[in-house]
Amino acid sequence: MAQDAKQIDVYLEIGKTRTFAVALDWPGWCRSGRDEASALQALYDYGPRYESVLQTTPLGFRAPSELSDLVVVERQTGNATTDFGAPDLALPRDTEPVDPTDLQRWQEILRACWQAFDRAV
Repeated sequence: MAQDAKQIDVYLEIGKTRTFAVALDWPGWCRSGRDEASALQALYDYGPRYESVLQTTPLGFRAPSELSDLVVVERQTGNATTDFGAPDLALPRDTEPVDPTDLQRWQEILRACWQAFDRAV
């Protein structure tokens, strides 16, 4: 997770009719649009909601203040599942061992998501 404090690395899964923008280091923060620009805009617009879920964690997540804070670092060609409306591709980094620090971060994020879900239902 070596990146500028403001920069959020994003990958795009690009289908024929839909594109997903996914924040690489922030599991669960993923939005779609009809093209790259609208997917990135949707991810940006959703940032404050993701921030509100993580406010109870020590992670210090802050939603980006500018669309340019979302930096596309990888593009993948999507498939029929992408076009149907779900991200479907595993990135090469998904096969690498998880470092203990990342595992702890992801567990914090998962706990915060479950707490938000419990409050919602």
